[in-house]
Amino acid sequence: MCRISHFLLSTVALTALVGATVQAQDYDHVHLDRSDSVQFADLLPLAMANSPRYRELSARDAEASVHQAVGDSWIAGNPSLTLDYLDDRSLSNLGQTELTWGVELPLWRLGEKRQMAALGQRYSDQSSAWKSALELDIAGQLRIALADLHEADTMIVLERQATEDANALLEIVERLFDAGEVAQLEVMQARSLLLSQQRNELEADATRVDAERQYNVLTGIEVAPATPHTEIRMEEETIPTSHPVLRLLQADIDLQAANVQKAKATAKGNPSLTLGSRRQKDGPGAGYSDALALSLKIPLGGSTFVNASAANAERAKVEAEVMYYTTLRDLSANLHEAEHQLFTLETSLPMMQEEADLARQQWDMARTAFELGEINMSQVVIAMQLARNSAKDFETLALRQQRLILQYNQIIGVLP
Repeated sequence: MCRISHFLLSTVALTALVGATVQAQDYDHVHLDRSDSVQFADLLPLAMANSPRYRELSARDAEASVHQAVGDSWIAGNPSLTLDYLDDRSLSNLGQTELTWGVELPLWRLGEKRQMAALGQRYSDQSSAWKSALELDIAGQLRIALADLHEADTMIVLERQATEDANALLEIVERLFDAGEVAQLEVMQARSLLLSQQRNELEADATRVDAERQYNVLTGIEVAPATPHTEIRMEEETIPTSHPVLRLLQADIDLQAANVQKAKATAKGNPSLTLGSRRQKDGPGAGYSDALALSLKIPLGGSTFVNASAANAERAKVEAEVMYYTTLRDLSANLHEAEHQLFTLETSLPMMQEEADLARQQWDMARTAFELGEINMSQVVIAMQLARNSAKDFETLALRQQRLILQYNQIIGVLP
């Protein structure tokens, strides 16, 4: 009985799991509508707002606002309330009492307020540069998603054409078989080729489903452009200093430089002014005397302690500079590699197109010759497969060229 119960529970759990999996598959398989009204410029803001990283922007803006507010303040920190009380009753008991209270105000050092205002501006510049860099990064993801959609659509068209060719060959073989001109084995071979090609078409359709899901996750919508997204390669051959990523890294350097000055100022300490009053009684029978109390505190310190406190900030600044130049070098290397690959593709693409056209003509001629009995089954199959492979190779190369153009423009740091 226990085994039966365990079996039933396992069966129910398995059924629920299968059902959940089917529902998940149905949900994940997003089929996109196509519309001419949807363009890259419309999709980029949607992809930006749909990105989890976009939530960081408000925090960065708030951080900049807080530091700017510090630079606008007329004192260097929070004021403090001070209180001193003296009473000799528990010791000499001469009747002496004294109460001093005041508000301590941290003061700016000479030029420090201007430095703090500059620090707030550096945070603001970094936030703006970060948004531009994020926009470029999302644009790159969108370029890839649209390129994947275009490639999937192109491959489906090719596979459907290949399926039509395989089906046409099967019809010819069956007609020749009915006329007693070919054997049953050739009919079976043609049908096997058709089934294999239909599997290729299903795989291409599955690839498109993945591309559509990726697009939907990125943009959050179920409508894609009806026409493929294409770009013209930018003429620049070097990475500009206005590149969003380089702007962000330069903003990091400027921010770390401002933090060095802040660390030095913090290590030096701030002077403070205390404003208050003093109430005093000198002895029994004496009245209370009130007076204004002023106190000025000026910290003294040497450069050794100041430099030691700023050492971490100095190192962070150097690390930011290293990151800038490393990124610049990597971008330049990637740009030259993309340029080299584009040159190679542009040279070979016309030859690949001519090869695909010739292979298609050979397939048309071989199909007619086979129907007339001039060539055998093996020859016509070779011609059909050559036409399919040549067409696929040419389209793959053309798609690769467009991807490289998108990659080139992305490396340069421009938006479509």
